[in-house]
Amino acid sequence: MSDPGGFTDDDTRRAWDRGAEFWPDFVRSGADYYRVEVHGPALLEACGEVAGLRVLDLGCGEGYFARLLAKAGARVVGADISEAMLAAAVAEEARAPLGIEYRRLGASEVGREWGPGSFDLVTGCMSVQDMSDPCAALAAARSVLGAGERVVFSVPHPGTDTPFREWERNESGEKGALKVDRYFDSGPAVVAWDMARLKGRWETPFWRRTLAEWTEMTDRAGFLIRRLWEPRPSSEQVRANPHLEDSYRVPFFLIFDLVVVAGP
Repeated sequence: MSDPGGFTDDDTRRAWDRGAEFWPDFVRSGADYYRVEVHGPALLEACGEVAGLRVLDLGCGEGYFARLLAKAGARVVGADISEAMLAAAVAEEARAPLGIEYRRLGASEVGREWGPGSFDLVTGCMSVQDMSDPCAALAAARSVLGAGERVVFSVPHPGTDTPFREWERNESGEKGALKVDRYFDSGPAVVAWDMARLKGRWETPFWRRTLAEWTEMTDRAGFLIRRLWEPRPSSEQVRANPHLEDSYRVPFFLIFDLVVVAGP
């Protein structure tokens, strides 16, 4: 998959079905340290108090964030289009039950399953950018909420996740400045999952958006932005895990905290 040129839900499903052989171990072992130590906990913090809330987690994958929500007291439904990823999530729920329900659904389809007010909160942990039509996904999320309720989701930070992205390094290989370019070259792209800490290699399609494009999309879907979050590890975390030092210096992730606009 060198250039998707636009992609469908089936493209995403096939890509993540391939990755499901390796992804659950990557997350659960702690090797995905940015997720486990930085943007995952930050997303949960952005959600606020979730105990007792009905929460729909879109693009739940193998269930990482659904489990965080459930452990915090939420009543969670996780939705994803990848059968293989959902199988991993269901197996983990059977091993360590948290009361999570998993459904094989595309994010844009949730309005067909549930009506307004069915959920108090909708979340997406680094998943919305992988959806073939993020705007339709956000509109569907709005359709299962009531006025004043929220969607909270994370995406790669538009300011640093650019088509050209390269770290300057000194003679010892230590990272210097991060060089970025072509920020405005938005559109469909491909991420190659080929890090050394992964046990396998595969590619997935995603949408690269500018900050203005993301905010315009949330507006068209019927939301107001309550707050933007830029997760950053603490200095103590960096001392314990020096691999996090780059995300301490520049933002790698962006969290949108949205509220439903009243009215039709």
